[in-house]
Amino acid sequence: MSRRSEVSASKLRFYEKLGLLPSKRSNSAHRRYSESTLQRINYITHAQRAGFSLEEIAKQLARLPTDRAPTQKDWAPLAKLWGPRIDQRIAELKQLKIDIDQCTRGGDVQARKKGARKR
Repeated sequence: MSRRSEVSASKLRFYEKLGLLPSKRSNSAHRRYSESTLQRINYITHAQRAGFSLEEIAKQLARLPTDRAPTQKDWAPLAKLWGPRIDQRIAELKQLKIDIDQCTRGGDVQARKKGARKR
């Protein structure tokens, strides 16, 4: 699964320990992951990139069925959570760009922010 997901084995074990990934053990104690586990790994990876914490991701994944592979219908409500978070991140990154531009021109970003609050 590590090769297929391009996520290190140690990270997979960490996710499993946190309860983000289900796995079963073979008779020889090797971890066995279901095909739907790859979807979960992809979700975790992308959710982290979108700014979700592992705690938030765990709560999101807890909404998925555990007795069967999740369907597109199961994943849809989780995908709706992303829009506002991504919009927030875009706004933060735009502000960061403005701040960096001002810093590199010798401006005092904190002084400008304080001045803007007084208005």
